[in-house]
Amino acid sequence: MKKFNVLIVRSFLQSFFPTFVIVMFILLMQVVWLYVDELVGKGLDWTVIAELMFYFSASLIPQALPLSVLLASIMTFGNLGESYELVAAKAAGISTMKIFRPMMLVMVGISLFAFFVSNILIPQANLKRSSLLYDVRQQKPSLAITEGVFYTGIEGITMRVGKKDKTTQEMYDIMIYDQRENNTYPVIITAKRGTMGMSEDKRFLFFKLYDGARYEEMEKQQGYFNSYPHTKASFSQEQIAFDLNNFKFNRTDESLFKHHFEMLNIVQLGHNSDSLDSVAIMKSLYLKTLAQPYCQWLPSENDSNYLRNYKTHHIALADSNVMSHFTDVDKSVAIINAANNARAVKNMLDYSISEFDDLTKLRARHKIEWHRKLTLAVACFVMFFIGAPLGSIIRKGGFGLPIVISVLLYLGFHIVSLTGEKAAKTLAWTPLDGMWMPIAVLLPLGLFLTFQASNDSQLLDKSAWVNLFKRIFRIKHA
Repeated sequence: MKKFNVLIVRSFLQSFFPTFVIVMFILLMQVVWLYVDELVGKGLDWTVIAELMFYFSASLIPQALPLSVLLASIMTFGNLGESYELVAAKAAGISTMKIFRPMMLVMVGISLFAFFVSNILIPQANLKRSSLLYDVRQQKPSLAITEGVFYTGIEGITMRVGKKDKTTQEMYDIMIYDQRENNTYPVIITAKRGTMGMSEDKRFLFFKLYDGARYEEMEKQQGYFNSYPHTKASFSQEQIAFDLNNFKFNRTDESLFKHHFEMLNIVQLGHNSDSLDSVAIMKSLYLKTLAQPYCQWLPSENDSNYLRNYKTHHIALADSNVMSHFTDVDKSVAIINAANNARAVKNMLDYSISEFDDLTKLRARHKIEWHRKLTLAVACFVMFFIGAPLGSIIRKGGFGLPIVISVLLYLGFHIVSLTGEKAAKTLAWTPLDGMWMPIAVLLPLGLFLTFQASNDSQLLDKSAWVNLFKRIFRIKHA
């Protein structure tokens, strides 16, 4: 029995690790294509790109882990069923649940790892990824001048090079628009040829120009719009210095991002949720207090004094003609002031309600992230109890039918997850209902398949279905 348990665990791990690596690679390639435009052409060091990909990989584990567990479970028990090892184990008196027992211990370890990833690893990775991605987006493109194309990578400078010598890097037919001092009237510099060189501290770029001219309009002089004075000078050699401080890659302080709900662990999310609930109660009371002087709060109809209060209220209004005490001019002023006050109160109430709605959505996002920490660990367990009995029923291993079934089941799980999460974010459902809906949908399927596998079900046996339909048609003909 121990050897059989070791065989099952070893077979599962041999399928799980390669599957997990392949799925992670596929998901990471999607991320690379999504952010390729923000990474290419900025002169980033390969270590920065590798670090960013590592942080993205950590955030992709919740997508790859359940699929890997599902696929590895189907493949493992499908191979055992195809080689009749499960049949031999059951013939020896070993029940299906005893066969699954060693894998349950493995799944406990995977679930604990999943919780560690969700609670510790992903918040830290999201924090570092957001900080690093912000710095990458702020990084200006590297200095890569293309022939015949205007280059605007240096602030205040627009330049065009007609031709570049690929061997000596010497440039010809150069035109520069220098707008560093005046954005309206740039200094125009042309040269037949030129070279570029960096300073020793890599802070300045020196542009040496040969056989050129410099044109500048003198717009600050009196009578400019009548005479358009300008200066024009030719030179045999001139040097221009460009400050390259904007091209340096600087790291932003991570503390600026650490209070976002995606960067918090389950304890911090619970603390923030309690704080937001307290703030919501205070804002609700403030909103009611703000509206109290301008709204009539009548008692409930169940109140025994409701009818008497209602009549007294309307009799008082009928007997008191307030406007009769004002002159015509005062009436107009009073009406205008009342309308202005009502409009101001309405604007204050609209703003307060909008602020309260934003706070409610923020509370929901914190609770969604809190539940996400737990659903990943439970999802791994549910995927095992779907994949293991399904593999023992279909009795097919390898990368054929198991992959098709795994992908279809995972797509269903992913679609239900996205639907529930979106409903929770839009406040159509509670965070509890939205985040746990995929578990509630797949858990009955896992229990059903486990029951069928325990009873040697012929659920996916083609001959069993053929015989069933033959019996049905035989009954109809009879």
